[in-house]
Amino acid sequence: MFFGLGLRLFYLQIVRADAFEDLSDKNKFRIVSIPARRGDIYDRNMTVLATSKPVFSVSLTSAEIPEKEDVARKLAEILNDPEITQESILQSMEDQNRGYEPVTIKRLPYDEGIQMVTRIEEHREELPGVTIREEPMRYYPLGSEAGHILGTVGLISQDELDSLEEFNYGMNDWIGKTGLEKVFEHFQVGNKEIGLRGKDGADQVEVNAKHQPVSTWSHKDPVPGNSLVLTLDAKLQSVLEKSLAETLAKVQEQNPKATAGAGVLINVKTGAILAMASAPSLDPNDFSNGLSKDKVSYYWDEKLKPTFNRAISGTYPPGSTFKPLTAVAALSSGKVNDQDTVYCGPSAWVRPRARCTAVHGSVNLYSAMKVSCNTYFQEMGYRAGIEQLYKTGKEMGLGQLTGIELPGEVQGLLPNKEWKESSFTGWESTWRPYDTFYMSMGQGYNLYTPIQLANYIATLANGGTHMKPYLVDKIYSPDNKLLYQFKPKELNKISASPEILTEVRKAMSSVTDPGGTAYSLFKEFPPEIKVAAKTGTAQTGLAGDDKDKDYHGLFVAFAPYDDPEVAFAGIIEYGYHGSSSAGYVAKAVLEEYFGLKREPIPDTLPLNMGVE
Repeated sequence: MFFGLGLRLFYLQIVRADAFEDLSDKNKFRIVSIPARRGDIYDRNMTVLATSKPVFSVSLTSAEIPEKEDVARKLAEILNDPEITQESILQSMEDQNRGYEPVTIKRLPYDEGIQMVTRIEEHREELPGVTIREEPMRYYPLGSEAGHILGTVGLISQDELDSLEEFNYGMNDWIGKTGLEKVFEHFQVGNKEIGLRGKDGADQVEVNAKHQPVSTWSHKDPVPGNSLVLTLDAKLQSVLEKSLAETLAKVQEQNPKATAGAGVLINVKTGAILAMASAPSLDPNDFSNGLSKDKVSYYWDEKLKPTFNRAISGTYPPGSTFKPLTAVAALSSGKVNDQDTVYCGPSAWVRPRARCTAVHGSVNLYSAMKVSCNTYFQEMGYRAGIEQLYKTGKEMGLGQLTGIELPGEVQGLLPNKEWKESSFTGWESTWRPYDTFYMSMGQGYNLYTPIQLANYIATLANGGTHMKPYLVDKIYSPDNKLLYQFKPKELNKISASPEILTEVRKAMSSVTDPGGTAYSLFKEFPPEIKVAAKTGTAQTGLAGDDKDKDYHGLFVAFAPYDDPEVAFAGIIEYGYHGSSSAGYVAKAVLEEYFGLKREPIPDTLPLNMGVE
C-alpha cells in the first residue's frame, strides 16, 4: 500500500509537476478586462448628446464554478431582481460558448451598485466565479432628443461576434446597434481607425483561495473612443421634436389615426442637417442596459413603430409639395412660360384629369402656386412630359438615396415609363396620360422620404446646387485633437437655368402672401425673414384608407426668401392639411432658428378645410 502511494506521489510531484504548476498559476492569476469608454457625441455647440457613466457589472465565469446550480441560486437571491432567476442565470451560462469568458448577469447604477458589491463580498466563499467590476455604460443626457439619429447600443450578439472577429470583441462587449452609434462604431480614414469604440485595458490580478484579489501584477490602461461633433443644433432639435409631438397630440383629437410624423431642417448652402426628428420618439437610454420588459410592448408596437426613423425610411406621396418641381420641369421644357394661363373650372376637370379643390378661373404660375391649383399643374406637367418631370426630379435627388450617414435609408420612388413597364403587365404596363396628370400634382406613384423633400427644396432655394446631406462635422481624439473634418459635398448642378429657379421661388413666396395657403402661419414674420413655402394634402394610397378622408399633411419651406439659409420638410401622418398640421412644426422651428417670439400652436387645428 505504501509502495502504491509512493508511486502516485512520484507521478503527481515529479512526472506531472509542470502541468500542475501551470494549473496552479491559472488558479492564482486572472486577466481582468477593463472596458474602454465610448467616445462622446456633441451637437454643433458642444452640448453633450451621448456620453458614458460608471456602473457596476456583476458577471460570472462558468469554467470557474464547480456547482453551477448553487451559485446561480445564491446570486439570484442576492440580486433580488424578478427578471433574474436561477434558471435565467443558468441559461446565460449555457448560452456562453466561451466558458473562460465571464458572462454579464446585471449592471447596476453606481449608488445601488455599492450596496450590492458589499452584499456579494459578504458571500464571496459561496460565489466562486462571480466578479464585480466598474465599467462605463452609455448615457444620453437629453433623453429621447435626437434618439433616432444617435441610435442605440446593445450587448453584442453571436452573429456580430462572428462577423466582427477581426476587431477582437468579447461576449460582454456593448456595440452600436442603430443610428450613428452603429455607423461610427468603426470608422476608418485610410488605415487608421477613428470610430467611437475605444480599446479595452486589462489587469493581471492575483487571487487567493476564496477568489478574492490580493494584488495586481500588471496593468494596461483602456483607451477611450473618439468623439463626434454633429451638425445638429440641440435647441432646434428640441423645438422640432416638441412641436412635432404637440401638433400630433392636437391632430389626434380630431383624427386618432394621426400618431406619427417627421421633420427635417437643412442648411441649403452646405447640406448640413440642423435638426431631424421622427415621431413616436425613441429614448436610447432605454436600450443602454438592455430593454426592460415594461418597454418591450412600446418599442415593438407594430402600429406605432417607435424604432422606425420616418425621416429617412418613411416614404410618402408628396402631394402638392411636388408642384414646385413640376413648375421647374415645365419651364425647363421650353414649352411654357411663367405667364401662360390655364382655366380652372368644371369644364377643365374632364377625366382622366383630377378635379381641383375649387374653381380658380384663369391662373398662371404665381396665382396657381398661391392657391395650389391642381388644374394648372396637371396641364403644365402634361405639356412638359414625363421625361422632363423624371429628369428634373432625378437632378433634385428624388427617388434616390441621399447618402446620409445613417443605416436604414430607403430610396423611395420617382416613377417613369421604364419603371412602369417593368413593374406591371398588360395594359397597365404602359405609361398613360393620367399617370402624368397625377404625378404632376404629387400623387400617383410618387413616394419620397422627408429628407429627400427637404433636400429638393434646398436645391431649389440655393440656386440649383444639389448637396449631399450630412450629420457629422468633426471627429476628435480623447485628447481633443482634430482627427477628421467632414466637408460639404456637391452632388450635381441641375440643368434648369437660374432665371427659372428664381421664378419658381417667387411663386413659392406667394404661398405665404395674403390669400396663400400658408399665409396664416407666417403673417407675423418680419419682412426681412420672408418665408417661401408649399403646403400639401396627399391621399395616403394605403389599403383600407378612405381616399376622400384619409390624407397626410405635408409642408415644405425655405427662408429667408431673399437669401435662403435653411429649408424644411415635414409630414404629419393623417394630418390632412399641411397648413394646419406640419406647417405648425415648420413655423416653430423657423421661429427658433431666426430668434423670433414663439407663438403657441392653436388648441384646435382647422383640419376640415378644403384640400390644398
